[in-house]
Amino acid sequence: MTIRSKGIAIAAASLLAITACSGSEGTPTEELLGFDSCAKTPLTCNTGETKAGGSLVYYEEQDIATWNTVGADGGHYATSVMLGGLIPGVYYGAPDTKPGLNTNLVAEEPKVTSSSPQTVVYKIKPEAVWSDGTPISADDFAYAFRARNTKDCPDCASSSNSGYDILASVVGSDGGKTVTATFQPGKVYPDWKSLFGEIYPAHIAKAAGDDGTPAGLAKSWTAFGKTQPTWSGGPFQIESYAQGQQLVEVPNPKWWGKKPSLDKLIFKIVTDQSSFVPALQNGEINAGDPQPNLDMVTQIQNQQGVNYRVAGGLSWEHIDLNLENKFLKDKALREAIFKAIDVQGIISRTVGTFWKDAKPLLNHNFTPESPYYKDVVSDTGVGKADIEGAKKALTDAGYTGVGTALKTPKGEAVTLRFRHTEGNVNRAATAELVQAKLKELGINMTIQTTNTLGATLDSGDFDMIVFAWVNTPFFFQGAEQLWGKDSDSNYGHWVNPEADAVLKSGVQAGLDEAKGADLLNQADALMAKDYYVLPLFQRANFMVSKSDYVNIRPNSTSTGPTFNTEEWGLKATAK
Repeated sequence: MTIRSKGIAIAAASLLAITACSGSEGTPTEELLGFDSCAKTPLTCNTGETKAGGSLVYYEEQDIATWNTVGADGGHYATSVMLGGLIPGVYYGAPDTKPGLNTNLVAEEPKVTSSSPQTVVYKIKPEAVWSDGTPISADDFAYAFRARNTKDCPDCASSSNSGYDILASVVGSDGGKTVTATFQPGKVYPDWKSLFGEIYPAHIAKAAGDDGTPAGLAKSWTAFGKTQPTWSGGPFQIESYAQGQQLVEVPNPKWWGKKPSLDKLIFKIVTDQSSFVPALQNGEINAGDPQPNLDMVTQIQNQQGVNYRVAGGLSWEHIDLNLENKFLKDKALREAIFKAIDVQGIISRTVGTFWKDAKPLLNHNFTPESPYYKDVVSDTGVGKADIEGAKKALTDAGYTGVGTALKTPKGEAVTLRFRHTEGNVNRAATAELVQAKLKELGINMTIQTTNTLGATLDSGDFDMIVFAWVNTPFFFQGAEQLWGKDSDSNYGHWVNPEADAVLKSGVQAGLDEAKGADLLNQADALMAKDYYVLPLFQRANFMVSKSDYVNIRPNSTSTGPTFNTEEWGLKATAK
């Protein structure tokens, strides 16, 4: 499973390598439709006329983690993909990795009408309504603000409070169809487009207990996480849900935008990666964006009637340490572990087997396509299989049994658990490679799987863990979300006051993006020296779809491919 970040991403990126399309020999061919043109025209590739009716079954590797996609436990990619057709928002991560404006929700591009204080005005479409007929209004924007700033609701755990915590007010006018968001005096937020990306209905919150008090607000926030939506503000709504099996969606009859072509959109939940290709061959599924491995990609290359694409994107694989673990609280041990790990060796055995452009990632906030990408990792000497350097760090710190049976300076045997998602071939290989390297240091590391990554991270039930962040175009918000000491997404509980101060300075650098990005890199360099998160590589984005479906497009941002489900459908000429 991958975790969805609300904000880390590159400012302006181009997508990377492409290996595309169908063909019996796996050789790229040119098509009018399909994914061939997605590298150059990511917003319009695979465009075609649809015919009414039919179903599409979409493969998902993980179940719904929570029904509140912006709650602290809601930053999960699979959950957001499955609920993408229900939850409205102003901007989303588009296939070109830039902010895309939801013109179904707003009548025009939001405007910054003042810089002091920073003020943004949104115009909601008059016809925009929730599925029960209640107008989508400023009340819904105000609910997002109240629930996601810690002053109004200290007990509303959110995936990120970035931006919301420095808003002063969100008020409505024009019958609730105009929204004015005003920031606190002296506060400027460069990632203001990241706000109101997922909006929940205020009238449903009121029915669930929101009475204007912090306690009532928290009650409604919790209810959104636990209660299957009977509402929708998008083109689809939920018809049925079978835990661990599938989520079935049908068109929302109150939807005011383009009428969906599909009669049903079914998300089939399958945690075993090996079943993806057989299910596609048998017609049990029609599309999906699984985490690829060599066997899967090779088999798909030889399929007839299938569009596919392997490319880099806005997600990255990494190994995290839980700093609340009694052993990992020691910086010397963390340094030794990260120095011993062989990142290039992991790449060569996993993503590098099917994607030639894979290489070590050396930054925690930016990917190489960004103008702000800077190597903040190499100077620390980590990820290079430096066993001797790792042993020296341990010996200098007073550890004994280095290389045989490691013990702390107090004589306690060092034991650690490394966790990865169940059924993920590449992560299983990563765990085995890390285990072998740590054995050379005398560390007894056991491997455990999890089929509920979100719960594992939220509860801190790991010592070491490998997973991926799936990012958005909003890197200021993302950095604050992941690395801020008070963030609920800071799963490993890293705290560095100096880095936190520099990070906040970067976020508050005004609208000078380059200056802010430089400060983020300075904070990142401080984190790298604390040996908290070891970046591995950009995760290969793998999108697969039967060629008789059109308007499905790869999207490597945290929004995922379901940003335009109302356009999906069977090709008009499909039999």
